[in-house]
Amino acid sequence: MKKFTLIGGGSWGTAIACLIARAQGEVLLYSIETTTTDEINNNHTNTKYLGDANLPTGLKATSQIEDIIDSEIIVIAAPSHAFASVLQQLKDLNISKETTLLIATKGLCEDPVELFSTKIERELTNTYAFLSGPNFAREVADDKFSGIVISSKDLECAKQIASLLQTNTLTTDVSDDVITAQIASIVKNITAIKSGIFQAQGHGANARAWLISKALEEIAIISKELGGDISSLPLSSIVGDLVLTCYSDASRNTKFGYEFHKNNYSKEFLKNYPILVEGARNAKLLQKFVGKYNLDLPITSSVADILET
Repeated sequence: MKKFTLIGGGSWGTAIACLIARAQGEVLLYSIETTTTDEINNNHTNTKYLGDANLPTGLKATSQIEDIIDSEIIVIAAPSHAFASVLQQLKDLNISKETTLLIATKGLCEDPVELFSTKIERELTNTYAFLSGPNFAREVADDKFSGIVISSKDLECAKQIASLLQTNTLTTDVSDDVITAQIASIVKNITAIKSGIFQAQGHGANARAWLISKALEEIAIISKELGGDISSLPLSSIVGDLVLTCYSDASRNTKFGYEFHKNNYSKEFLKNYPILVEGARNAKLLQKFVGKYNLDLPITSSVADILET
């Protein structure tokens, strides 16, 4: 067994904590929301984010960041806008250099706009990996069959984490391509917004299939420019995640795109939208991030432009 802790008590963070608890017997989840941690500890639920899903009894929660200090593997599943501050907290805690970081957040840092891998390498010396895959949080929490990919420059690290998490209902793959893993996780949410817009415009399955193929092209273009390996594209965390996110009505980004179009791209609607939509934030950041490369990215550009109008 390895001592896992997880930062982030939202739907995805709690779902990952569920799969860790099932694979390793226990996990500690840190959240700043004391109502969430109290509910997890007392009722084994997180109704705000996962409805009536029953959480494993081995999943415990805390609102004290100091409780994660002796972790062997820290999973970061905070929203992308909080990623930099989470790294700063870990630096302030002076976590051991032997602690492995497993990143389940999707997006980019800002000020400056950069990949999470770049930020980690500048701030810490810890080994790190990324967790991704075509998964909706509620299905993972309910222990339905799912697949994940662990990506790390240190392939042995990726293999170790994958073996620690694999169960009868969770299959794991590994990759050493952290660039494509990150780019795909960003582009898929942006593409899902476009998918929702297409649906609201009355387009059908043909349009979505075309959209996914074009999104794969954009992932390949960006990844190749940044030094990634486009042979990674068939991984479930890339093509599978695109299909899932763009075709399902349960996708937050697809639903947002649909409603955004139906509300005539209203700034007021955008300002007051009650659910976190990573694709909306990261469309503008990605456009800024790749601007210096003069790349042709029509999907990313069109969504970013709509959000700016």
